Amino acid sequence: MYKVILIIGFLLASVVGVTTASAEILNDAGKATYVSGEVYVIRDSERLALSEGDSVFASDTVVTASSGRVTLLMHDDSKIYVGRSSRLSLSDYAVKEKTLISGAFNLLWGKVRFFVAKLSDNSSFNVSTRTAVLGVRGTEFVVIVPVPEGMPDLTGIEPPVNLPELITTVFGIEGLVEGFSSTGKRMLIGPGVKVEFTNDGTIKFTTQDKPISIPTVKPGSAPPPEIPDVPKPSDIIVPSGQFLY
Repeated sequence: MYKVILIIGFLLASVVGVTTASAEILNDAGKATYVSGEVYVIRDSERLALSEGDSVFASDTVVTASSGRVTLLMHDDSKIYVGRSSRLSLSDYAVKEKTLISGAFNLLWGKVRFFVAKLSDNSSFNVSTRTAVLGVRGTEFVVIVPVPEGMPDLTGIEPPVNLPELITTVFGIEGLVEGFSSTGKRMLIGPGVKVEFTNDGTIKFTTQDKPISIPTVKPGSAPPPEIPDVPKPSDIIVPSGQFLY
């Protein structure tokens, strides 16, 4: 009987250990450290207002209205700045002991700046749009997809069906991003490189003489008033009047 009790105790301890280890991976992916304007998460077919300090989970979709901006601090210390009029879905974000195992995002429209923490050899961090797939190697970059014309509600629970395949624009700031077009064409995006992945699968790119200089933004702090978190259009190749955050 004593041996049976010992065996049962060992099995229970093993189950608890597995549950604890799984929780490290399956728990929330990060939290909102700065929120401005209308920002929501779509979770379990519900739209919930997102406030500073709220958790964000690996199955959430973050949506911002035309006035909304949010900063996400992930558990591996990666930082994600979601700009106005954006829709960003997290399909996977697994972290163990501050190290990213896998992260996957889908940007339907909007402007997002990514600071990706240093990745291990076995880590993966991917961003998908309707015209590109981006594989990240521990870096900083901006992704822009224009809002489709005639959008009735930027923050609706379900996005419209049959969305057009709009151009994806990527700005390399630091490190490397490996981009693939919808037809499988490959492009390495480094500092100072602007790449457009078009809806017909072609790739257009331009370079600058020097890497893009980005003002420092501390986790949890708001960007300075009237200053976007990347340079103004005159400093980076962006059509007049567009801001990247």
